[in-house]
Amino acid sequence: MSEFASEPSAQGEPLLSVSDLAVEFRTEDGVARALDGVSFDVHAGEVVAIVGESGSGKSVTALSVLGLLRQPPARVLGGEVLLRGRDVLAMSRRELRAVRGTEVAMIFQDPMTALNPVHRVGRQIAEMIRLHSRVSARAANARAVELLDLVGVAQPATRARQYPHEFSGGMRQRAMIAMAIANNPALLIADEPTTALDVTIQAQVLELLRTAQQETGAATVLITHDLGVVAEMAERVLVMYAGRIVERADVRQLFARPRHPYTVGLLESVPRLDVETQELTPIPGSPPSLLVRRPGCPFAPRCALRRSLCDEERPPLVDIGDGRASACHFHEELEAAHAG
Repeated sequence: MSEFASEPSAQGEPLLSVSDLAVEFRTEDGVARALDGVSFDVHAGEVVAIVGESGSGKSVTALSVLGLLRQPPARVLGGEVLLRGRDVLAMSRRELRAVRGTEVAMIFQDPMTALNPVHRVGRQIAEMIRLHSRVSARAANARAVELLDLVGVAQPATRARQYPHEFSGGMRQRAMIAMAIANNPALLIADEPTTALDVTIQAQVLELLRTAQQETGAATVLITHDLGVVAEMAERVLVMYAGRIVERADVRQLFARPRHPYTVGLLESVPRLDVETQELTPIPGSPPSLLVRRPGCPFAPRCALRRSLCDEERPPLVDIGDGRASACHFHEELEAAHAG
């Protein structure tokens, strides 16, 4: 029997429903459990952020939704990834190619590696259009220029004839967003879209993501470790640790009243502007090795609330009211501490 808290269904049937997803990777050092019973829903038009440290399972979750896990070394142990009711994990390669770009599209972390360096940017966007639509090359090229203009690329007709290396990092990310929205997908997945960009360009890219969502009406899954990005963009937040979701909440609730010690640690380790003086408190220790599955809570060795129960029994993700969920035996103590 799986251990997860199902999400509220007030919004109707979800666009994306991930249920009890478990994935492992075979490595030279052994088998690593990258995802361990991950479950969540995404409804049409909403923005859901997935946060956590590197290695928590965020990107593996995204690749699973797109059917991009390379098997081997990856192996799906169980679970479902339902996109509009169809299980992505059960799709053939042909079915997956039809879904990618039309129903779901991804904005990758590093556009320089995602874009083909030997083809012009406009041609790559046009190919994405022609792959899924019966249009002429001329019409696709014209649409590519329109998309570059939409995402704020200056002189789009000229830029369309250039190669990726002729674009700056921010411009390449704009080109990736143009490619992602080319066929009006129902779901956009943005994997660390502002990594390695300076602050000014980050703000522009985030504004562009908002524009892209408004243009397409797509739901967005935003994968990031930047809580500032989460506060600005997301409606709901999933906090991941060691391949599991350990907290789920509305973004305002999460920042105001975290209900998992790991979430508290994440919030205390970033600077705030609403207090005059503040000493940052880093999370002690390191994330656990995914090669070894021990009983109890994976966060216990780093947790201030640690008790013997934490070392003996793995806490399930349970509903705690108001559409929230926490995987902590002692989440009530965090609530009481906040109330005090």
